[in-house]
Amino acid sequence: PVLDVKMLNIEKLPPTKIDFSLLKKLNVLPYKIVQNTLYIATADPLDLNTVEEIKFLSQCSIETRLAPYDEIKRKLSLLSKSDQPTNTTHIEHHGPMDEKIVQLINEIIEKAIHQSASDIHFEVYEKYCRIRFRLDGFLTQISSFETTLAPKISVRLKIMSKLDIAEKRLPQDGRIKIDWSHLKKSIDMRVSSCPTLWGEKIVLRLLENNEHIRSLQDLSFNTKQYDDFLTAIKKPQGIILVTGPTGSGKTVSLYAALKTLNTSDKNILTVEDPVEINLPGINQVHINIKAGLTFPIALRAFLRQDPDIIMIGEIRDRETAEIAIKAAQTGHLVLATLHTNSAFDTINRLKNMGIEPYNLASAITLVTAQRLARKLCSTCKIQKVIPASVAKTLDLPQDTQAFFANGCDKCNQGYKGRVAIHEIVPLSDTLQTDIFQENSNRLLREHAKQQHIFDLQASGIEKIKQGVLSIDEFYRVVQS
Repeated sequence: PVLDVKMLNIEKLPPTKIDFSLLKKLNVLPYKIVQNTLYIATADPLDLNTVEEIKFLSQCSIETRLAPYDEIKRKLSLLSKSDQPTNTTHIEHHGPMDEKIVQLINEIIEKAIHQSASDIHFEVYEKYCRIRFRLDGFLTQISSFETTLAPKISVRLKIMSKLDIAEKRLPQDGRIKIDWSHLKKSIDMRVSSCPTLWGEKIVLRLLENNEHIRSLQDLSFNTKQYDDFLTAIKKPQGIILVTGPTGSGKTVSLYAALKTLNTSDKNILTVEDPVEINLPGINQVHINIKAGLTFPIALRAFLRQDPDIIMIGEIRDRETAEIAIKAAQTGHLVLATLHTNSAFDTINRLKNMGIEPYNLASAITLVTAQRLARKLCSTCKIQKVIPASVAKTLDLPQDTQAFFANGCDKCNQGYKGRVAIHEIVPLSDTLQTDIFQENSNRLLREHAKQQHIFDLQASGIEKIKQGVLSIDEFYRVVQS
């Protein structure tokens, strides 16, 4: 039967733990509580996600009663003008179901930390839900659970990240920071929710804190690459471009450079989307498109802030590129990332944006391209002779030996951790002339090779010889 909401006495409505603004968004009216059962009026009793949220937040069993949408809305409106029985400003959970969910989520996050996962995926399907970790660049299923837990997990994660728990139709972004004394560390996570067919998919990106920012020595450079990179970032002006596909470690390289440059006599400003890691002593700006704060607007403000060093999270358009060029030409050091496949493709990408070759030649001091590959497990890797056809392709002597993935209890699949493969190109006078004259990439590469610059293939082969990179990973990451 349909509940007559108009007959409900406002003064006799029961108090609950649920925030009143949430009830208005869900258009749900709690009207009676008997023992531990909460009765609610709703226009859609079959909306199980809403029912689960109310159950989770109230810590009560739920009984639904059908009522007209407009009547519920009108009663809630009247209630908002009177003393609200739901006056809890924020929800603290102590019920048995909440403790189970809190414990489950904490265990998942701790497990991800111990396994050095970069991301945690909570996914909902018709008949099951699953949790996957991204380990060394690959997604691996960790566990599955019943679909009834999905709304509870979603609500808990949204509360932790200060997202709107009533909004299930649109994507949301948030952040979680946890100080865990038993782990003796603070955990910073970026949170993304996205509505899917069977519920919300939530991804947690585990971020490094400032204590774990890598140094330049940790970036897998060879000696020449390290010297070239360090020389470039120590210059007072010019642009350093770090390029590569998504997930290739570009931000890690930039942060390592900033860690080296971060001294009390330098004014360093960064503009990022989003800010990945909090860097004490560095002025970081988070892009906010809705508020009108874009890369170009932030960069123009930086130029009036007496900067020494500017870091740009990504050059995405001509306007950003032009301001970066201007900053470099007027005595500032600029570090930025760009999505290109190789160091020399970067020049063409910027020219396609409309940047004149003479500006590129005068402003850019160094370009890098990089990839991240899975690192061979040092415990179980095995040494074998490379097949003759592979040796010929890689221009290696016949009967050359290399290490291959095997698999053990410590790594499972033969890999543990990741190693970076770099192409570091300092722009010499010859290369600057090539850019100014718009010479081909082929000629640029020939001149770079004459300067003993390792391209990605040469750097990858060097890692194979060192026993840290498998041939399979070389082909997957470099040759693809």
